[in-house]
Amino acid sequence: MQRYLMNFNTRNMETRNTECLVVGSGVAGLTAAIQLARHGHHVLLAVRDTLADSNTAKAQGGIAASFGKDDNPALHLQDTLTAGAGLSDESVSQLVVTEGPDDIRWLANNGAEFDRTEDGSLALGREGCHSRNRIVHSHGDATGAEVARALTVLAATEPNIRTLEGCYIVDLLTHEGRCYGAISLWHGRKICLRAQHTVLATGGLGRLFLHTTNPEGATGSGTALAVRAGATVADMEFVQFHPTALALPGCPNFLISEAVRGAGAHLVNLDGKRFMPALHPMAELAPRDVVARCIFQEMTKANATHIWLDARHIKNAAKLFPMIAATCREYGVDIENDLIPIAPAAHYMMGGIKTDTWGRTNLKGLYACGEAACTGLQGANRLASNSLLEGLVFGRRAATIIGKTRLPQADRGLYWQEENLSEAPLESVTEDCRRSQEIMSRYLGITRNAADLTRGKEKILDLTKRYEGCAAHTPEELDLRARLTCDLLVVHAAMRRQESRGAHYRSDFPQKDDAYRKHFSDTRPVYDDAQNIKEEKTAAAAIGFAL
Repeated sequence: MQRYLMNFNTRNMETRNTECLVVGSGVAGLTAAIQLARHGHHVLLAVRDTLADSNTAKAQGGIAASFGKDDNPALHLQDTLTAGAGLSDESVSQLVVTEGPDDIRWLANNGAEFDRTEDGSLALGREGCHSRNRIVHSHGDATGAEVARALTVLAATEPNIRTLEGCYIVDLLTHEGRCYGAISLWHGRKICLRAQHTVLATGGLGRLFLHTTNPEGATGSGTALAVRAGATVADMEFVQFHPTALALPGCPNFLISEAVRGAGAHLVNLDGKRFMPALHPMAELAPRDVVARCIFQEMTKANATHIWLDARHIKNAAKLFPMIAATCREYGVDIENDLIPIAPAAHYMMGGIKTDTWGRTNLKGLYACGEAACTGLQGANRLASNSLLEGLVFGRRAATIIGKTRLPQADRGLYWQEENLSEAPLESVTEDCRRSQEIMSRYLGITRNAADLTRGKEKILDLTKRYEGCAAHTPEELDLRARLTCDLLVVHAAMRRQESRGAHYRSDFPQKDDAYRKHFSDTRPVYDDAQNIKEEKTAAAAIGFAL
C-alpha cells in the first residue's frame, strides 16, 4: 500500500499551526469543534466542500433516545444489541444510550428546533427494530438538516474556530506512533496543517457503490488516510444498505426514511401484495438488513429494478413527511395517492477507524468520531437513528479527552517528505471510479459468496495496480485512491467472515456462526515517517490483504 498520495516536502511548504485539527462538517465534527472551542482550545476546521455538505444534513429519520414515559435506556440498549446481531459492544452501547439524552438536550438548548406535542414535550416517532416510540425529529423528516443548521450557526459564532472550506486532507503526518497533523490540498495549493490533536469525522463510504443515499464526499477518504498512516480499522465487512431509496429513472438516490414505515407504510411487491409479515414478526419494522434482503429477493424473483412502498393509507402523509413528499412530487409521485417505487441502496458503514470510548485511535494525537469511527456501538447492523446520536456523544467525548490530554509540541525541526512519485497525468480516473463502483455493486452488494468476492478482489487489485507509485493531483484522483483502498478493506473483511451476520450476508454461509462472534481488524505497519522517509520507502508497507 502506497504511504503517501502526493509529492511534498514540509520544509518548504506553506504551513498553518493549530492546537486541534478537526476534519469534517457533520454532527460529530461540528460537535467536537464547538466543544473544544468552548473550552478554550484553538480549532482549525477542515471541510472538503462547504459546511453545508455532509451526511448529517441529509439525515431524515431523527435521533434515537429514551424520552418517552414508557421508555428507558435499558430498553434502548436492548434494541441496539438486537439490531447489532451479537457484535454491538454492550458497555459502549450502555454509555451511548445513557449519555445521549443529555446531548440532545444540549442541542435543543443551543438552537436546534425539534418537533413537539401540544404540551411542549418532544414528539417521538417509531422506526425499525425499536420497541418504543423514541425517535426525536425536526420538521417531520428534516432532522439532519436542522441539526446541521444549528451546529453550523454555533460554529460560526466561536472565535476559536477557523474554517477552511474546500480543504481536502491528503495524508496524515506521523512520527514514532503519533500524529502531528496532515498534508492538505486547498484550492489547488498544498498546505501543511500541523496540529497537536487531529480529529477525523469524515463520514462513511457509501459512494463506493453505484446506488447510495450518500453525498458525493462519502468515499471513505478518512478511513483510507488513517489506515495508510498506521491506524487500525475494524468491521469493514459491515456495509448497511437502506431498504427504501427512491427508484426512478433519472432520479438521484433519495432516501425514503424508515420513519415512513414507522408511521405504517407497507412494502408490496409488483403484484401489489405485502410480503414482510410472512418473513419476520416485526414485518416492515424488522432490522434494516433483514428488510433490505427481503426486498432484494422480491426484486430478483420479478427481475425488477424496484418494488413499491405504500403510504396511501397514512393520514396526512405529505404533512408528516414534507421533504419526502416534495421530492417525490418533483418526480411525478404523490405519496398520498401513488405507490412509491423503492429499492435498497448503500447507506451506512458500521466499521471504520477503531477507537476507544473517547474517540482515541492507536496513534497518539489521532481521534475519530461519527461514521468514520468504529466504536463498537453499531455492531453488525446499525439500529435506526443511532447514527446522529453516536456522532453527538463521541464528538463531545473526543473533545473532552483532548482537553485532558497534554502532548508536547512537535519538534520544529521535524519534517516529512515524499518526492519519488510519478507526476505523469492520470487519464482514466473518471472511468475507473465508475468501474470500481460497478465492481463493488456487482460483487460486494447485499448478498455475497466466495466466488464473487474472489472475482471482485481480483478486479479491484487490477485497478489499484494502475496507480501504484503515481502521485494524485486533484480531489477526484484522491477520491479514487481512497475508494480503492476501502474497496480492498471491505472485500478482505468479507472474505474472512465466513458466516452471515447483520449487514454481511453470504449465500454460501447463510447462518450465524458463534466462532465468528468477534471483531476483526486490519492495521498497516506503523513506520517512523519523519526524518528517515527515504529509507522507509523500501520497507514493506502493506495491510495483511495486499499482495
